[in-house]
Parts: sequence; C-alpha cells; structure tokens
Amino acid sequence: MTSELSHQIPSARSSDHGARSGDACVIVYHDGSCPLCQREISLIRSLTDERQVEFADVSQIPPDDRVATDLTAADAMRRFHVRRADGSLVSGAAAFIEMWSMSPRLGFLEKLGRVPVAVRMLDAVYVAFLRVRPPLSAALARYDRWRAGGKHR
Repeated sequence: MTSELSHQIPSARSSDHGARSGDACVIVYHDGSCPLCQREISLIRSLTDERQVEFADVSQIPPDDRVATDLTAADAMRRFHVRRADGSLVSGAAAFIEMWSMSPRLGFLEKLGRVPVAVRMLDAVYVAFLRVRPPLSAALARYDRWRAGGKHR
C-alpha cells in the first residue's frame, strides 16, 4: 500500500464535492461521521487559514459517487486523502503531513514529508490505527453521549 497517490486532475475543480471556485490551496477529504476525525478536523480548522484549506466531509456522499475526478467516496472513507495545491492527491501519512503543514503552528512537521523513511513509518502506524479506528470511534461516540447526558444534572 502506498502512502502517496499522485494524480494530476484538471484545473477546474468546481465539479468536485466540496470544492470551491479554486481559492483553496488544499482540500482535506474527511469522515465527518467519525468522532475522532471530527476532533482532528476541528483542531486543524482552528490552526489554519480557511482560505488555504478546504474541508470536504465525504461521509454523506454515496460510496460509488466521486468526490473528485480521481477519488470515490468509498476510497475517501477508507483512507485519509488531501488534494494538494498542485492538484496531486496524497493519502495516509503523506496526507496528514500535507494538512498539518498548512498550519503555522504545525508547519515544522512538513520536514517529515521530506524523509521517505519517516513517511513510510508514519504510514505503517496509520494503517495499524485504521484497524482500531472503528472501535475507538464507537467508544468516543458513547463517551460523548454519556457526557451530554450528564450535563443536565
């Protein structure tokens, strides 16, 4: 499994789900139904400039639909993807590094993306995480419901 999928797409991205008229530098395709993902995206939103990063929730898009010319909703839900400003698509650890590098506070992590062995190691950790993400996400959802229920004391 590769940590980076590089495909060039046409410069007109307006047909992509979640894409604006080309003013965003990167597009982050994420699972808005996942409590873990929601927290990560919320943090990154607070650390980045909304003109540079666009967040596209793919969780409500039918799996067979395309969220981009070269990405189905099913693929976007299976593995984290980011569309770079140059139009290339990256996934896994490379996508996280790309997203983190858009933040002035986390930009130092971009250096990791220049070290192929570091990207491969992080991608191995990410693949392992994908195996435990469903039960972790379910546990976090239960915790959120429990906290919400306990707030009306």
